[in-house]
Amino acid sequence: MEIAAYKSQWKQDFINLNLEWIEKYFKAEPQDIEMLNNVEELIRNGAAVFFALEQERPIAVCMIVPRKNHIWEICKLATAKEAQGKGAGWAVLEKCMNYAKDHGARKLLIVSNKILSAAMHLYAKAGFKEVPIDYMEYERVNIQLEKTLA
Repeated sequence: MEIAAYKSQWKQDFINLNLEWIEKYFKAEPQDIEMLNNVEELIRNGAAVFFALEQERPIAVCMIVPRKNHIWEICKLATAKEAQGKGAGWAVLEKCMNYAKDHGARKLLIVSNKILSAAMHLYAKAGFKEVPIDYMEYERVNIQLEKTLA
């Protein structure tokens, strides 16, 4: 498995991987569609997207977006169904966390839903802790997690 930064040839993979999990558990919201379709603009404005590749095929993806006051948000983390359990999600999450830290992040933020048990396990493993929700961008959000960086 190799980790690579976003390339425009993988835009549809970015969209498909994310819509697969969103539509399995929830419904895609307008903010999802906007973020997925405008990924390249977000990257131009400081975000980063990393893919886990297996034989040059994207199997997992994660995005990190700068917010304000040195806070960065982990978002759009997805792993292909057939690749789950192989460490690909962890690899792209770790790459995003390191990228944010290298670019001045002091705190990382995640909003999610507790029914996503694999994601919850991954976030706990990465050192994220539950905090009161103050960033309610999506209807599906019922948990907010943060990690302070040293």
